[in-house]
Amino acid sequence: MREQRFAPQTRWSTLGVVPPGALVATRETLHHAAELLALAAVSFIPAEADDSHTSMSWLAAHRALATQPIVAPRSIRVALRVPDLALLVIDDASGQEKAAFALDGASRAEALAWIAGRIGNAGLDSSRLRSTLHFTISPRATDTGAGFHADGDDLEELARWYGNASAFLEAYGAAFDGAGQVRCWPHHFDIATLVRLPAGRRLQTIGVGLSPGDQESDEPYFYVAPSPAPPTTPPALSIGAWHTTSWWGAALGASAIVGVCDADAQRGLVGRFVDESVERLLEGDTQTG
Repeated sequence: MREQRFAPQTRWSTLGVVPPGALVATRETLHHAAELLALAAVSFIPAEADDSHTSMSWLAAHRALATQPIVAPRSIRVALRVPDLALLVIDDASGQEKAAFALDGASRAEALAWIAGRIGNAGLDSSRLRSTLHFTISPRATDTGAGFHADGDDLEELARWYGNASAFLEAYGAAFDGAGQVRCWPHHFDIATLVRLPAGRRLQTIGVGLSPGDQESDEPYFYVAPSPAPPTTPPALSIGAWHTTSWWGAALGASAIVGVCDADAQRGLVGRFVDESVERLLEGDTQTG
């Protein structure tokens, strides 16, 4: 085991320009906008058992969440640029933006019609674009015809959270042979990597990620989530705390992170939290054979 897995030179933008607890409404709007990407993915990307075909990646060059590649005569990704809430079509081969659509003021139906047009331009049958998913999230007025609303300051802050998390998780996962692709999941809207542990341990996987907030937390939080959950709670953490109710793992809330105002200090705090949480889990893990 290394003493410290997080990469000190990971890119990090200072967080806290907008207080974490003030992001709820915009985070929910962004989540509903991201469901448009999931619809494109579920319609045109072959299904995977773990639903990973609906997952998104963070494209730092565009500051956008993007579908996995949609294979077509002209393969594309459908993306959502976070700071201005704009849909994008990105050429998969070159990474270049090919088209953009401002969601601010637009309805869900208008956004789907735009995506369908771009899918058709790529050489696929746009009539296959679905309008419903196989899961639901909390309802919002955009579900019933209201236009999306872009709050620039809040969106910029959420872009910093996702951008920081993606870069951090990419660097962190590079320390593990068993770490998977960093993915943003459309159901819970978290961005994470899943580390598969070697055979012989009781623990099978450890998920490390960022939630932008959920029904239990108005604030974003970084988390470390083992599977299966250990039989007993490890000793208390010096950074963050164990969460043992609706899900099991360690959590570090945004208030603690923005409590230090320097980018390097924020990044270091998250790194120490993840390292300590993982070390405690592995130290208490029992061998199965």
